[in-house]
Amino acid sequence: MQNIFTKKNIRLQAGDLMSLQVTRPLCLQVDSGRVWITVEGGRTDYWLAGGQSLGIPGQGLVVIESVKTTSKLQVGLCRRHWLMRLADGMRTLARRLRGRRTVSPVAAGTASNCGQS
Repeated sequence: MQNIFTKKNIRLQAGDLMSLQVTRPLCLQVDSGRVWITVEGGRTDYWLAGGQSLGIPGQGLVVIESVKTTSKLQVGLCRRHWLMRLADGMRTLARRLRGRRTVSPVAAGTASNCGQS
């Protein structure tokens, strides 16, 4: 089992297995070959071929197997991770703001002036 903190190039022969203990979000890029990936607690397994990538969001065990051919991979920290977290936070904030009912000061002032005339 390996702990990944920086970008690593990995080469797996056909049928080779590798396990990673993930402690933060990772990006896995398949340069060539075909791999099967399962993530602890995940609802599905993934099949990736050369040119495809997968973001692994959380913590836990990740198992990768090279299928039928030698596979070359790159595993590293996601550069976009902070941006994804920011976008999630903005969506949550927007939902909360939409849920509030507010009266604008202009509308409130207009309504009270109408009653005094």
